[in-house]
Amino acid sequence: MTNLRFSSNNGGRVSTRPLCVSGRGFTLIELLVVIAIIAILASILFPVFARARGKARQTACLSNQRQIGVAMSMYADDYDEQLPLWSLMGGAPDGTGKLTWLPDPYTWDTELYPYMRNRQILNCADNPHGRANRAYAMPRYVSGQALGALTNVTAIVLIFEKGAYVPGSWEDATGENFLQSTTSTNDGKMFHNNGKNFLFADGHAKWHAATSGPFAESDGPTGIAGQCETPAEQPNGDWPASP
Repeated sequence: MTNLRFSSNNGGRVSTRPLCVSGRGFTLIELLVVIAIIAILASILFPVFARARGKARQTACLSNQRQIGVAMSMYADDYDEQLPLWSLMGGAPDGTGKLTWLPDPYTWDTELYPYMRNRQILNCADNPHGRANRAYAMPRYVSGQALGALTNVTAIVLIFEKGAYVPGSWEDATGENFLQSTTSTNDGKMFHNNGKNFLFADGHAKWHAATSGPFAESDGPTGIAGQCETPAEQPNGDWPASP
């Protein structure tokens, strides 16, 4: 504390009084306590913010799938209730996702483009193979099928998350198991919060954890969990049995 004196004129008389000015600041311990509190709050809040951002991306992805579902429904209306084929062409991939003999294999997303008019809905910010790549694949068990033939529309999947190639690529346009994230290997890579989003034949889209929903279906002809290859109801095919 510093003692200062100042003068004042009081009726012609000059008087002086002491003025006290405090020069005390934060101690090192007080600063460390504040820093520790900030660090604790950050460790609590940052994971919360990260989960909230991940949830927002998951919700945006579900919206993309619903829009794809609307496009599929419009396509089926124009083609006698038939779903698009996952690809109109076949052959050997050239390593870039295309076919060696054909630059455009005309995959399901290309077939749906006149009804979507927006290729951005084919992308997902949480795609482990890159957000610029097509994030969705069509299960083989619904490729080219008639909507009226699907037996359990609330459980049969039209679109699931898979893809390491750009839209229009032949590679990763279809899938045989929901555990695939690229090619035909059941690598188990997930897209959102240890799970994936699915678009179902009745038009609703929903997230499922890696051990639930479509991942857990194993009553098809192979007995392999998550299989989506054979177009028939279980046990003869991979469509979930009717309730």
